[in-house]
Amino acid sequence: RAVTRRHGSADETIHEHVSVGALNIDVSTRRVLLDKVEIDLTAKEFDLLVYLASRPGIVHRRNDIMETVWDTNWYGPTKTLDAHVAAVRKKLGDQRWIEAVRGVGFRFEEPV
Repeated sequence: RAVTRRHGSADETIHEHVSVGALNIDVSTRRVLLDKVEIDLTAKEFDLLVYLASRPGIVHRRNDIMETVWDTNWYGPTKTLDAHVAAVRKKLGDQRWIEAVRGVGFRFEEPV
């Protein structure tokens, strides 16, 4: 059973356990397992992964990601987001987990 907690607006629900295919995230212990192997992420990488994986298949706008994960109104370049996405992709071992949607942002999906 998924336990939820609220962050900010009423429509923004984060599950305590997020599973997408072979990827399992335990939000309360901040642990990520891929094929039962623990993945070591920085705090921001973890927050980014939880945000994207909690809503698989949805295209997330860059500014929405910055505002939610970095907790700031972000106006300007999003190179820090690109760097964090690249790091998470590398640690997951497959670029296809996080797809860039040109001119918009990113979508999280299990590679097929």
